[in-house]
Amino acid sequence: MKKSSPKTSLSTSLRPDLDGIRAKVERRREYLDLLETELGNTRRALQEFTDVYNRRVAPLEKQRARLRQMLDEILADHGPPASGWLAGRRGRPYAGHSQPLEEPAAEQERLPAKKPLAAKDPDYERKLRELFRQLAKRYHPDVTHNAAEKKQQEEIMALINQAYMNKDLETLETVAKSHPAKAGGSLGPEAEFARLTLELRQLDTMIFEVENTIRELDLSPAMQMHTESKTERNRRDIFADMESEYRARISELEEQLLGLGVEPKDVSRN
Repeated sequence: MKKSSPKTSLSTSLRPDLDGIRAKVERRREYLDLLETELGNTRRALQEFTDVYNRRVAPLEKQRARLRQMLDEILADHGPPASGWLAGRRGRPYAGHSQPLEEPAAEQERLPAKKPLAAKDPDYERKLRELFRQLAKRYHPDVTHNAAEKKQQEEIMALINQAYMNKDLETLETVAKSHPAKAGGSLGPEAEFARLTLELRQLDTMIFEVENTIRELDLSPAMQMHTESKTERNRRDIFADMESEYRARISELEEQLLGLGVEPKDVSRN
């Protein structure tokens, strides 16, 4: 009976593992695509909400802050004599007060998070991940048994990994252009298994990063306000409530300034 060659036996033994890891990789790809779609939708919704906030509420918040600062400075100028506990602080706001005069004790500015919501290109991170995956498949050292090629691909892969860690899409694009894909046949079973194993690890890492990003955005003050505005949209306009609240504070501050002989309109021009 003719015995099968070692190479044929190896290919046969690897076939079940190859089929299994291919299925895992495909499922991870599909899940990552869904996550990236969710991330894109979340960022767009958050940006739209922030734009409305900045248009309707932020100007009122700034006006209130200017009036509050002016009132504090005036009160500091009329504060205790220089020998008192505010010695040397005339002309500046009170430092010892736990809260501003006649401001609610629990007052907090309700501004959306200051953290940038996204890169200038909303698809930047998706492009970064896709190009990284393509290059990693192409240049992982385990896909070749040639010693010279393996060393060269190790150097290229190190550059690719560093660029991905730095979120440097430009460098990855440069690598892709300067090292075009090779034309040729399919990989052998061992090289294919190594490539798929690498891709599976990379997909798991990317999924973890995207899930964390979505979680951070969902927990941000701006997104919580956005969610609140959506769940209660049939009952009230959250922006109208904030506008009303800030206008009430502004009116109180203007009355206090008028009582001190200061015209509030002069303050709002500063």
